[in-house]
Amino acid sequence: MSDQALGRPFWTLWTAFSASNFGDGLSLVGMPLLAIQLTDDARLIAAVAVFQFLPFLVIGLPAGVVLDRFDRRWIAVIAQTIRAAVLAGVVVTVVTDNAGIGVLMTASFLIGASEVMTDGGLPALVREVVKSEQLEVANARLMATQRVTNAFIGPPLGALLFEVDASLPFAAAAMMSLTSVATLTRLPGQYRPDQAEESASFLVSATVGLRYVWAHPVLRPLALSVATFSFVGAAGNAVFVVLVTERFGLGGIGFGLLLSVDAVASVLMTFFVARFIGSTSHSTSMRFSIVCFTIGALLFGLTTVAAIAFVAAIIVGMSDPMWNVVSSTVRQRLVPDEVFGRMMTAYLFIGWGMKPLGALLGGVVAETWGAQWVSLVSAFTVGSLLITARPMFRRVDIAMSRRAES
Repeated sequence: MSDQALGRPFWTLWTAFSASNFGDGLSLVGMPLLAIQLTDDARLIAAVAVFQFLPFLVIGLPAGVVLDRFDRRWIAVIAQTIRAAVLAGVVVTVVTDNAGIGVLMTASFLIGASEVMTDGGLPALVREVVKSEQLEVANARLMATQRVTNAFIGPPLGALLFEVDASLPFAAAAMMSLTSVATLTRLPGQYRPDQAEESASFLVSATVGLRYVWAHPVLRPLALSVATFSFVGAAGNAVFVVLVTERFGLGGIGFGLLLSVDAVASVLMTFFVARFIGSTSHSTSMRFSIVCFTIGALLFGLTTVAAIAFVAAIIVGMSDPMWNVVSSTVRQRLVPDEVFGRMMTAYLFIGWGMKPLGALLGGVVAETWGAQWVSLVSAFTVGSLLITARPMFRRVDIAMSRRAES
């Protein structure tokens, strides 16, 4: 299938998504670098990440009601506008020498809130602009773009800008959010669900998605598996800057380059994932992801050699698209539109709700025993999914096979 077959609306959405993720990549490296400049306490550095993930717990379920009652494209516009304003505020605090850990925590929370609204609605928008049989390819293209902008170009450029002036990564990220806003306004069509439950109370409607996910034989174990990934991923990401700078002796530029190497491997895999799934199965792709993550995490935890750290980053990078493309496609194919927003935010509530606890625990473990132990525990935890998630793998393949036949 050619990329042109995806259509102009998809590529308009892709452009907005690219700009937003480029900004994410800039702030992704800017936040921890600024935090480690303000404090050497790994717990406080991790707390900045904790506050970015808290919105998935605090506003996740109510956000789903909003996404199922209003136009999802305009919700993303508002969320990106707020994000740009928050980043501009960070710029002001840095320029005026008023930045502190408290400021970063607040900014992280507000940025995380905008991500809840944007990430919760994006899969539904993708499903609206492409055909069902195009979903694997469309999701793979979005995953490739996310990795290029969010982890390959953004982090090293953000680190370079930070070396010039600490405010520059945040200023550039704000501009990218505004670019995303401008592009989204050009996306044709209406993206409000046709069968929104306007008569239901807000409280009752907010729990629909959670009950839907928990009762679903595929989505429940899938969300719980994502929660495992999210927990250990957040723990590792929260203190990764500590691991890189203290254990491997790399500076800010090296930190950005390591993230970029991870991204390159991930991007390359996105061009093979649809074919890999077609020649094997959706569950085989997920197992491959688990194996790659486990090996990479073990290498991060067992070595102090920078060159091996880059090898580990390549292996971990291969893991992301093999899981995420399957996860996105399963949700898009199995869930009806009228409940999709609430399902998605409930799914994130379960799956990503573990991120604050993971980031917090990662900071405590790193401060007490060393950041390498976060990687080692992560490897064991994710590796165990090869055994504990076996029933889920079977259910995913059966559900996707039945969906293809229908």
